[in-house]
Amino acid sequence: MGRASAILAAGTVVSRVLGFVRAVVLTTAIGLVAAGDAFGIGNQLPNNIYALIAGGVLSAVLVPQIVRAASHADGGASFINRVVTLGIVLFAGVTIAATLAAPVLVAIYAQGSTAGRGFTPEAFSLATAFAYWCLPQIFFYALYSLLSEVLNARKVFGPFTWAPVLNNVVSIAGLVAFMVLFGAAGQNKNVADWDSSKIALLGATTTLAVAAQALVLFLFWRRAGLKYRPDFRWRGVGLGATGRAAGWLFGMILIT
Repeated sequence: MGRASAILAAGTVVSRVLGFVRAVVLTTAIGLVAAGDAFGIGNQLPNNIYALIAGGVLSAVLVPQIVRAASHADGGASFINRVVTLGIVLFAGVTIAATLAAPVLVAIYAQGSTAGRGFTPEAFSLATAFAYWCLPQIFFYALYSLLSEVLNARKVFGPFTWAPVLNNVVSIAGLVAFMVLFGAAGQNKNVADWDSSKIALLGATTTLAVAAQALVLFLFWRRAGLKYRPDFRWRGVGLGATGRAAGWLFGMILIT
């Protein structure tokens, strides 16, 4: 137990240290104003939307259901495959809808997010471009949370604390590549300095980092005694109760 706790704590500490390093490198690459504001809005949107639609719901609802399903003849494997498949479908739908609505979401969020510096049409366009690249992170944040809860319920605790380390490593590597190709903040701090190649590299590597954080958890599926197979047979396995519980909790989150 002590060794497991140490592994979890170490993962958290390393992730936070690398997160700080990432923030420093990001500031060095694009600065804090103008382009930095635009990227901040585009990259923060998926976090906020994920927190709204799934924050707290998965851990509060899924873990008890998965633990209960462990008493099934197959150890809950069928239930888990169906839950994960359903989650992937739902998360993909929400992500597609949010990405299509990127200009609207940026317009709503930008109203109070520029620290009094104003938000020009050019900055709005840049923030929207970043949002198109970053909003797919919703899917991967939700998938990471879902897979983490499955592993936790199966008593495989380490991977979910270390997966964010991979996120930070990939993101830092992307930022270093960005600076090698396009220079540091002096060449990138103004909105007019940005073209499609800069936007694509920064946006794509940021989203790739979140994707790596989620997808790496599948490598630990066998350790949990599982083998994922997509299963679209959602009737008759108790998902209705899971959905009702999630609905009630989601309503409480909206109210509070």
